[in-house]
Amino acid sequence: MAKVIFTPWKDASELLAVRSFFYPAESYDGTDMRSTACAIVAAWKLRGNLPHAVEATALLTDAILHDDAEKNSIFAIRATYSAAFCRFVTALVDSKQPGQRKTMFQRAVDLGLPASFVELRHEATHREPPSLVVLRNATQRSLEWLWGYYWAKADPDAAFLPPPPADADDEDALLVLREAVRDCVRLFLEEGEQQNQQEQQQQQLPARKKRRVQTLMGTSLATRLGSVCREKEGRRAVCGGLVEEGALVPGGRTLDDSMDNTFSRWDPCLQTLTDNCPAFLTSLAEEMVDMLAFTAAKANSKEKDDAYREGIFLWLDHILRSTEWASRRRVLSLVYVRAACEASSGHWMRLLKGVVEEASSSGESLRTAEAVLEADSMQVDGDVDGSARELGKYGWEMDGAWDSRPLGGNHHLVSLSLTPPTKPQSMNIFTALRPTAGLRPCLSPTRFSVSRTPTRLQARTMHVHSIPMWTGKGNNYAYLVTDEPTKQSVIIDPANPPEVAPVLKSQLEAGKIDLTAIVNTHHHWDHAGGNEEMLKIFGKLPVIGGRDCQSATKKPAHGEVFKIGDRISVTALHTPCHTQDSVCYFMQDGDQRVVFTGDTLFIGGCGRFFEGTAAEMHKALNETLASLPDDTKVYPGHEYTKANVKFCATVSQSEPIKKLQAFADQNQQTQGKFTIGDEKLHNVFMRVEDPEIQQKTGKKNPVEVMAALREMKNAM
Repeated sequence: MAKVIFTPWKDASELLAVRSFFYPAESYDGTDMRSTACAIVAAWKLRGNLPHAVEATALLTDAILHDDAEKNSIFAIRATYSAAFCRFVTALVDSKQPGQRKTMFQRAVDLGLPASFVELRHEATHREPPSLVVLRNATQRSLEWLWGYYWAKADPDAAFLPPPPADADDEDALLVLREAVRDCVRLFLEEGEQQNQQEQQQQQLPARKKRRVQTLMGTSLATRLGSVCREKEGRRAVCGGLVEEGALVPGGRTLDDSMDNTFSRWDPCLQTLTDNCPAFLTSLAEEMVDMLAFTAAKANSKEKDDAYREGIFLWLDHILRSTEWASRRRVLSLVYVRAACEASSGHWMRLLKGVVEEASSSGESLRTAEAVLEADSMQVDGDVDGSARELGKYGWEMDGAWDSRPLGGNHHLVSLSLTPPTKPQSMNIFTALRPTAGLRPCLSPTRFSVSRTPTRLQARTMHVHSIPMWTGKGNNYAYLVTDEPTKQSVIIDPANPPEVAPVLKSQLEAGKIDLTAIVNTHHHWDHAGGNEEMLKIFGKLPVIGGRDCQSATKKPAHGEVFKIGDRISVTALHTPCHTQDSVCYFMQDGDQRVVFTGDTLFIGGCGRFFEGTAAEMHKALNETLASLPDDTKVYPGHEYTKANVKFCATVSQSEPIKKLQAFADQNQQTQGKFTIGDEKLHNVFMRVEDPEIQQKTGKKNPVEVMAALREMKNAM
């Protein structure tokens, strides 16, 4: 019989959310959510039945957050660390605990707790508090131990995930996850077939009971797939696996077959995934659209006669127009879908375009990115308003707000005060957590680093925050550029609002930025296509860009200068070729120099000549951009470095190209890592006067060399 545990959290996902706040992934670059996690744990403590490991994690983390020698005395910091550490150890190894009498050291050995923790606890309790160096180190080790002891086992549905190979890159990890998704889907479909066979052998189930069975099966699958979604590249793996033939579209389906039974079977799973991860629905729709728009039809068949494609189209139609999905469509972003409809003229995409237009004009609210923001607010915001609203549903009232400012000084510490319900509320229960084999800790050293530089660091001035978009597809970048002293900021090429807007919203609400403009490098939809939606979310903002950019209000002339805040000088550089309205933006703040090149210059490459000539690209790269200071860091519009350097290596085997290739093999992101000076060495498109490159192309004239290189690259 399953063991039942009463917990202070509503469900397992709430616990996992707090875990992600305490132990953010190494790649996480958003708001520090640790103080929010401490506030939530404080509320859980009042409800009772709080596991000691959770409380200890909050106490140790809060001690780190209060480690600030500029606002607290060293003694106060040592005392805070000591109290948190002693409570952590004592509750685990206290010799007066029920059961067989054992010494603290014996209990520590049984738990796998380092014996040095017991010694340090004794010293902190009965002697002088240990030094800060010792306490900081012990706190970090304690948090790492708590990860393995408790937090790594807190996701029972991740146990089926096999660990990727030790040397696996993102693509290898994606393959492992995709196979796990296939296994889940295969099991789900087999269970469905067994259920159908039982119904045929026995009396037909009542409709209500059948729906209940389908809901239970779908929810179970959603829980397992949700575990995959939490992994790096997980959402991409889940969506790709679901769109494969034989999953959402039954294998062997014939044209004009009804999909009603398939919808009934899969809706509970997909809707649960959407509820738990609002961005999932947009990712799934984009994966379906990619299949319809950019995947070749089966051999010896016309596209409109492809039953599988028809099934994918019917799924999109079902999501966009059926009443079953009405309440969830508000989190669906159609930016990519609309752009794909414009870019593709296939049979099913033409039909889809009509469906999208009808859905958009039906009066139903498709608040896309705004809805995603609202749904994800608790994951993005740095405050606890969302937690307060959630607690309010169960009768709790919150007085004041959690403030994790350091102890001491002139600050008034506002405490978290929770008034319990007037009558007992029902508590959610779930079975005991079991160990998770495949889950690995995502410990970020910077999150645990509590060392302090003796002198105050000089304040940052210009700050560039990269925001990846459509990773695994277009591999775009948006960039948030901020003048730190004034907080005035611009957002460059925010083409996919569901990925960009949450970042901006969290920064705005934390008071870290004052958004003043949208800036575009050119008019293509994957750079300027999100302007209108961004304006709906953030209000009326200037849109700075070329003449054809969506909603552009200011079209800077070549060489025109404007400012961001008090310090950042921005020079617009016209670089027509990829598009005729392409603009690069050179920014300078003292000795900091960067250039945002859109699709004109990539690391190790350049954009296609869609609207221009080789002569124009030669001028853009080797005259306009090459004239910038060599130490200017390059921020391109896409992450294409691996493919670019692969081509460069076929043209030249110079040492700079080998170094770039080695860097690209070891790093997923290369934006801002290389300078104009570097590009002159490893980018063959900026070496058109190099005899080695001329010999390889068989041309002498720089413009002809540029044209030949582009043709060679296009042919790869």
